[in-house]
Amino acid sequence: MGVEPSALMPLYALSTAVASAMGVVAWRRRHVASLLGPLAVVSMAIAVWSLASGILTWIDEPGTARHLVATVAFVGVCVVPAGFFCVSQAMADRAWRLSRRTLLLLAIEPVITIVGTATNFWHHLLFLPYNPGTGMSEGGPLIWLHLVYTYGLLAVVTMRVFSSWLWGPRSQRRLYGFTLLGAVAPLIGNILNVTQVVRGVDLGPVGFCVTVVVIYFLLVRLPLYELVPVARQNVLDMIDDMIVTVDAPGRILDLNPAADRLVRGLMPELPARLAGLPMNEVLCDVTLGEGTDMDRVYLDYKGSGVDLNVRISSLRDDRDGHVGWAVVARDITALNRQRREVEQANARLHEQRRELEQANARLHEQLRTIELLRADLAEQAVRDALTGLHNRRHLMVELARLAAECAALGRPLSVALLDVDHFKQVNDRYGHGAGDEVLVDFARRLEETAQAVAGAVAARYGGEEFVLVLPGVDAAAAGARVEALRARVAAEPVRAAGRLVPVTFSAGVACRVDGQNPEAGQRLEELLHAADEALYAAKRTGRNRVELARGLSSPGVAA
Repeated sequence: MGVEPSALMPLYALSTAVASAMGVVAWRRRHVASLLGPLAVVSMAIAVWSLASGILTWIDEPGTARHLVATVAFVGVCVVPAGFFCVSQAMADRAWRLSRRTLLLLAIEPVITIVGTATNFWHHLLFLPYNPGTGMSEGGPLIWLHLVYTYGLLAVVTMRVFSSWLWGPRSQRRLYGFTLLGAVAPLIGNILNVTQVVRGVDLGPVGFCVTVVVIYFLLVRLPLYELVPVARQNVLDMIDDMIVTVDAPGRILDLNPAADRLVRGLMPELPARLAGLPMNEVLCDVTLGEGTDMDRVYLDYKGSGVDLNVRISSLRDDRDGHVGWAVVARDITALNRQRREVEQANARLHEQRRELEQANARLHEQLRTIELLRADLAEQAVRDALTGLHNRRHLMVELARLAAECAALGRPLSVALLDVDHFKQVNDRYGHGAGDEVLVDFARRLEETAQAVAGAVAARYGGEEFVLVLPGVDAAAAGARVEALRARVAAEPVRAAGRLVPVTFSAGVACRVDGQNPEAGQRLEELLHAADEALYAAKRTGRNRVELARGLSSPGVAA
C-alpha cells in the first residue's frame, strides 16, 4: 500500500519552512562556530530541494515546467552531500576552513549533474524519455554515477563522524552520537522510497531537514560548539618539542614532525617509517620498565654535538594498567651554549674587576680619587646593587637603632620577612634577566610600602628574601600592611623579558612589644627567628600568604 504524493505536500511545506529558518539563523551566527557556515548552506539547499519536491507533486504531466522544477531540485540534491562533508570536517576540527581547492573539487560533480539535468532533453543521459506505460522516467547512465558519488560522499561523512565519536574526547561524544542518530531520518526516507511505500516522490529533503535540526539543536541549545575540538594532531604538529609515544614493549607508535626531524638529523640512515622501531635504537639508551618516569639531560648526544633534555612519563589506561610511555625531548644545545657564554662573560668580568682593583691600588696616592672611591664604596656597602634597597649589613644596624628607640618610647616594633614564591622556576622558565626584573619590581613595591610608615626600613636580606621593619606598628597593623602588599603583587603580574610573569610571595610577621621578657622574643635575633618561622609556616601552608608569628593573631586574609 503506497502513499499518494499529494498527501505529502504539507510535509514538504513544513520542511521548506524549517530548513529556511535554520539557514537564516545559522548564517547569522556563522562567526560563533566554524561549522555554522556550512550548516547554513546545507539548510538552504534542503529548503530548495523540499520546495521543488513539493511543487513536483502538483505537476503530473511531463513538460517544460516539470523539467525546470526538477533542475532546481537537483541544485539542492547536489549541494547537500558536499555541504554535509564540510559540516563533518568542521565538527571534527574547529580549526578547519574550506579551501579554494576543496571547494573546486566539491563543485565538479554538482555542476556536471545540474547542467546535465538542465540539458537532459537533448541527450537523456540522466533520465530516459518519459514512459507513458509506467508513468515515470527511468534513470540514465549518468544518474547512476551521481548516486554512486552521492552515497560515497555521505559514507565518508558518516565514517568521519563515527570515528570522531569512537576515538574523540568524551566531552564531544554526545555531539557526534546525536549527529549519527539524526542521520537515521534520511535513511528511513530512502528505505520508504526503495520499498515503494511512497511512490513518485523523494523523502530525502525531509529526512535531511531532521538531521540539520538535530545538529543545530546540539550546537545552540546545549552550547556544545565551544567544545568542538581543534584536531589534536594539528596541535602536536605545531609543537617544537619532540613528542613520541611508545607502546608497552618499547616500540615507537607515533611521533610528531619535530621528533622526526630531530632523529633523522642525528641518524640519517634510519628507514622512512620510524613507527615500529625500538625506542632505544632511535632516541636514547634507557631501560624502560613499568612505571618508569625520568628527566635526563644528554650532552653531545651520540657524538652529534646536540644536547637533549629527555623526559619520559608512563602512560596508563582507565584501569590504571600500564600501556606505554610518552617521551618528550627538547634540543637544549643553544641554551647550554648561551649558559657557557654567560659563564665565560662572568669570568671575563671577574678578571676585569681584578684589573680594576689593581689599578685602584696604583692610584692609591691620589687623595681626591681615594675620597671619591671611598664614598662610592660606602654607598655600595649599604645598598644592594640590583634592587637599590639597603643590604643586610645596613639592615642590622638600622634594626638595632630602631629597637632601642622603640624600647625607650614604649612603642611596638614589627618585622616582616618576605620571600618570592617559586623564584627558581621564574629563572628557569623566563631566564635570569627576567628574574632580576622581577626582584627589582618587587623591591620597588616594597619600598613604596615602607615609605608609607615613618622610619620604616626595607632591605634585601639575600637572594629572593626581603625584610620590612615597621617601628611603632603592632602585629595586626603590620600583618594588614603586608597582606595589602601581597594582594597587590599577586594581582599585578610583572612584565619581564617581554612577557607577563605572575609573582606571589609568602611572608612571616613578628612583633616586639616593650615589656616582653626574652623568652617572648625580646632580643633581635629571636625577633628575626620568629618572623622566619612564620615565613616557613606560610610556605608549608600553600605559599602566597601572610602568617603571624606563633602566639599572634592572623592579619585577616590568607591566600
